[in-house]
Amino acid sequence: MPPSIDALREHLRHRTGPLAALHLLPHRASSGWQRVGRPLDLTVHVVQGPDDRSGRTRDETTDELIRKDLPHPPHPPWDMWLFTSQEHRSYRICFRIDHALCDGVGAAHYLAALLADQELPAPHLHRPARPTLAAASRFAHNYLRRPPRGRAWPDLSADYQGDARIAYVDVPDDRLLALARAWGVTVNDVYLTALARAMPVWHSREFPTSPFLGLTAAVPLSVRTSRTEGAPGNHVVSMDLALPRSQSDPRHCLEAVLKQTRRAARTGYRDTAHFFIERLLAPWLTHPNPRPRHALTATHLKLPSPWTVFGSSLTAAGLFCVPTGKMPCYVSLTRAAAIARLGVVHDRRTPGAARLPELWRNALSELESQADRLAGEPASRPGLSAPDTPDTLEPDTLK
Repeated sequence: MPPSIDALREHLRHRTGPLAALHLLPHRASSGWQRVGRPLDLTVHVVQGPDDRSGRTRDETTDELIRKDLPHPPHPPWDMWLFTSQEHRSYRICFRIDHALCDGVGAAHYLAALLADQELPAPHLHRPARPTLAAASRFAHNYLRRPPRGRAWPDLSADYQGDARIAYVDVPDDRLLALARAWGVTVNDVYLTALARAMPVWHSREFPTSPFLGLTAAVPLSVRTSRTEGAPGNHVVSMDLALPRSQSDPRHCLEAVLKQTRRAARTGYRDTAHFFIERLLAPWLTHPNPRPRHALTATHLKLPSPWTVFGSSLTAAGLFCVPTGKMPCYVSLTRAAAIARLGVVHDRRTPGAARLPELWRNALSELESQADRLAGEPASRPGLSAPDTPDTLEPDTLK
């Protein structure tokens, strides 16, 4: 049964205290944050959304929600919305927080601390390694140059235009695990390869007379450790992933992705990027609403399970980040409760993005159809897990 809004507020009242990011406001005189000197007003932060009697679907109400502003000062910029369905005896909880206050892995930690009936392990804690010179040059290449944008793809070359909306598709998580085993790679490599296969198809349908000249996506990598799992801020670095230009054989596409993810893992790119960012770019990381550098961001997060809230089992989850600046398209893979949800958040200039989840699922079918030809190639070797990112308990929303 769905909880009442009063029950949800009371549930959160005793859990918000230790979660530092929920008590911060933008500092007027700087680019940082300051702690709120008053108790949280949960009537502002915990809100009842329309139920199924409103005539709108849950997805429609979620689309409307992500276009709303977060609470303004003197209230910290986060909220939680409850959408109920009496007909189906189910509910959806959407948690939103300013991305400058909390990245996706941090938000997953906060959600578990705020909602879960039982204590859960952290969704992904990084084990630091030493920076390397090999990764330092890659970091400079990624962060100091201007990345190529949507060449011959006007909708992915312009600033975010507003009117955000979400499209998604669910597949069994076991399907991704089976594909990863068949190809000798990680689930993250399967996810990114299917996305790389889907993008040229999307482009060819939107611009049939223009060739697809490639696209560089940002792949966020969490650097949260056991010491920083609940700390405010963006504990994340970004890796550039060059998507293949042509609709070549799925194996060639996988190898192009794998070459990049394995090089990053082998050279310690994540820790090297973190080393330099902490020393060179730390002020940027705490600046409210930083402007992304890429037209497309692709994230991946696996939530711990089993997970119940008010005795109800989690059925699916989705991580979303509302586009801003020059990032009109945000893609996430969120794995929870045996379901993998591929979600796309896009603006009004990219209506064709609503087809991207289905194209991604089609690309999975391509990978499956050719898996028997691989016979153990490429050799099994760790790839690069890239969780960042819940940007609900069906689904969760970050802003």
